[in-house]
Amino acid sequence: MENFAVLCPELAFKIEYYADAAAYQGSVGTECGQLCCCTGSREDGYVLAVNCEWLLEAWQHSALHGLLSSESFTDAFVVSELSVLRYEKTALFTGTEGYRHLERLKKDILYRCIYRSLFRTFCEYKLARELPEFGKLLTLLNMTTQDVELEQLVKYLPQRGQLEALQVFLKYGIIEPQGDSSFYDFMVPLALTAVRTELQNLIVVTDLLTEWLQGLRMTSEITPVWEQKAAAAGTAGSMSMLKVLSEEELCEIVRKEHIRELKAKMQNAASQTGKLAGVGRMVSRSGDTSQFFLDTVRKYRREIGELEYIFKQSFTSMKIIGAYDGDVNLKKQQEAYLASKTAEESRVYQYYLRRKVSVDIMIIRDVSGSTYRFEREYAEALIEILAAVNNFDGIRTLVIDFEGGAKVRKSFIDKAEQTSIVPLSGGGTNLLPALRLLQEQVLKGKRRLLFLLSDGEINDREQAERELNDYCRRNQIEMVKITFDEEDKYGYEHTTIINLHRFLARRIIEKGAAY
Repeated sequence: MENFAVLCPELAFKIEYYADAAAYQGSVGTECGQLCCCTGSREDGYVLAVNCEWLLEAWQHSALHGLLSSESFTDAFVVSELSVLRYEKTALFTGTEGYRHLERLKKDILYRCIYRSLFRTFCEYKLARELPEFGKLLTLLNMTTQDVELEQLVKYLPQRGQLEALQVFLKYGIIEPQGDSSFYDFMVPLALTAVRTELQNLIVVTDLLTEWLQGLRMTSEITPVWEQKAAAAGTAGSMSMLKVLSEEELCEIVRKEHIRELKAKMQNAASQTGKLAGVGRMVSRSGDTSQFFLDTVRKYRREIGELEYIFKQSFTSMKIIGAYDGDVNLKKQQEAYLASKTAEESRVYQYYLRRKVSVDIMIIRDVSGSTYRFEREYAEALIEILAAVNNFDGIRTLVIDFEGGAKVRKSFIDKAEQTSIVPLSGGGTNLLPALRLLQEQVLKGKRRLLFLLSDGEINDREQAERELNDYCRRNQIEMVKITFDEEDKYGYEHTTIINLHRFLARRIIEKGAAY
């Protein structure tokens, strides 16, 4: 991994790597952790000493052994420690609330355990948004390791069942059906708020969860030994002692129905580690692209059916044809003949003929590094749209992916089911190359729709969107900008993969069927 300095631009720090465990112990002493030791202060700077020999041994027994190199595993551990500096050491705990928080970390073991659990996921979530190339490493490490100190502290608490449930939910997003439903109802929304907002909210949620668990009538089993250890412990988020999980141990923690999805996430994140923004190409999650297409169609068959119905209602219409007797069938011809003999006026009928469908649908997908959290949803959204219009004659579809550059993923003449559409993310974020490819296309549809899928974090956003808006205006293209991020920004409208069909239906119906 290059340039760890970007993780903590406001702090001075250096990293010392020790290839020999004895040299590490001789340098930092016996009071520090087995794997690392962080010393120093905000004013004087920090020194992070890393025991590479023991980290290598940990990597050899880890579930990441076949996914990451030993160097990347060490980088992941360093990122974990630096994320503590980034989000905790830069926070100035001042005033009564700050003092109270620091005191409770030292004296209240339950409070400390909840805070450590939330803070680790908080760092992962924040880093994934701000520095995705580092965030993936931290995600992998969090999935396959346990904090030894936290595990030992939890073991001696009467609320250990709820704390273990909290950790499994935060690390793997799993809610055990046999768990305490009242705890989940209280914990889940608070935990999500804590890890996805600001550190101050995390402290508030830690206090709320602590008060709730302390209200349970349980016999305390805390021993004075662990009270002393908690009081003497250093940084609340640091993991000086680390337990790696093997694949067998992961299967014991994660239920059978979730382990396959977890391994897929691990493989996907591992395949993309080490790629800084704007550098290199991404690796797809799945090698079998046709299988991903079929799996997605099966998964969203109801939503695809509803979207197909909306497209049918919007893209097909009837036109009135004025016709005289005899224009349509033999019966009308006979009526016309009789009218000529009886000198009656020939009646005019109104006939309806279905208009020929003529629609071009263009989709531009952002596959840059910042979209890795939604890469699967973006790919599923493409397939959902393509599958919904696949059986329509007269509807052509085009898919363009962009990151640092751009690529036509599906041309107007390609069949949807034969297109290589899989979750992708990596590289920079430049929209102009995608616009250049779009301008090269020959548009034939009388109605033209453009769906732009992105988080809006685009390096050349102002110039690219200005030129894209001009292009759409000149070519009478209706553009819809969509994001799966948490909020609307830069003109992108928020939706989810589950509600995508309703969102598109509303937007298409607003435009009407006339073209």
